[in-house]
Amino acid sequence: MTSNLFYKDLHNTVKETVSDCVIYKNQCDKFEYNVDSTINESTLGEIPYIPWEFFKLSNNRFKQLLRGNAFHELEYWMESSSTTGDPSIIGRLTNDIEVLKSNYNDVFNSFSVKDQVHNLILFAPKMNVINKIRHNFYEKNAYLLYKSIVDIWEDKHISYLLQFFFGKTIRNILTTFKLRAFIGINGKKLKSELIRVEKNNIPTIMANSSIWMHKILKDYYKKEKKTFDMSDNLHIITGGGGWDGIKGRVKLDYEIEKPEFIEQMCSMFNITNDKFCDNFAATESPMACGGHWSDKYNDFLHHVNNIQGRIIVRDVDTLEPIKNVGESGILELITPYGVESYAGVAVLLDDIVQVENWKRCPECNREGAVFRVIDRLTPSIGKGCSSLFTTDPVKL
Repeated sequence: MTSNLFYKDLHNTVKETVSDCVIYKNQCDKFEYNVDSTINESTLGEIPYIPWEFFKLSNNRFKQLLRGNAFHELEYWMESSSTTGDPSIIGRLTNDIEVLKSNYNDVFNSFSVKDQVHNLILFAPKMNVINKIRHNFYEKNAYLLYKSIVDIWEDKHISYLLQFFFGKTIRNILTTFKLRAFIGINGKKLKSELIRVEKNNIPTIMANSSIWMHKILKDYYKKEKKTFDMSDNLHIITGGGGWDGIKGRVKLDYEIEKPEFIEQMCSMFNITNDKFCDNFAATESPMACGGHWSDKYNDFLHHVNNIQGRIIVRDVDTLEPIKNVGESGILELITPYGVESYAGVAVLLDDIVQVENWKRCPECNREGAVFRVIDRLTPSIGKGCSSLFTTDPVKL
């Protein structure tokens, strides 16, 4: 796709969103933005954005952020994992969900070996559990984003590790008098699967939450004093943050240092750091930014796929666009694709990032901006939950 076509599509999507979403029109009026203005690389920062907090449940504006008559066509809302206890609620049509899935699929193939490997260890639940973790807004169900992308793995042999524990749920109800499900990692299943993979030299992807992997495998090694020789057979895909020890309704009492995580996994499985893929994404946008590990930066370098969209980095105090490499600021995601149902063409997040190159990766030479996630504006206090989550495995 040429840049000219991208900017043409972006210009059209901005105009269409203004015409069928009052909140976005108000943003354009606030910024005194002329929707007929030419959009190119130098004027990207002028496009009015929707701040991430507009999508928050507590603000109760998420229905107004839908475009046109999208509400009547929604199957369900998409809900963020809510590290603050105040999730974002996003309405997406089927077409938008397909764009979202395609973007995630592209990351997992471009930065890992998704379509080449048919065995998957997934630190996530089966769909029957996800379907039970839901809320209801305006008489439509809301589910975690995971529900919308899980079927990209459908051709794999999958070991789902996150599950509901009936006995512990009953004990929890009796001791806390709160009706909350007890969900955790099935350690027995993880151990059995790792032994099977090692014994039979099965190419495998281990994917999802870094917070689960770190905690469970650390506990495993403390107890068993055993490592695995996976050599070239194991690839690890992480995503969704959690490096501060908090992800959604899971909360640890310590942070996970990324270098420590990489070292731990390399030592645990006898793999090299080129076997890691990290995915940066936000529920508020359909974009997905794949990342690989960098020894130079001792961090993941995340890449913007110019086919999906562009980024702006804004000064924390002035919100003016930052152009210089090496300066940190607030990340904004811009895309004309996958936002047919809601005002997501330009979304300002609460993530603080630092761009290392605006044109291409200095290490892998991929085209597009390259950034590192430095911090976030919103404290990850991990409060509020509809379910009780635990990082304790079952008898490793």
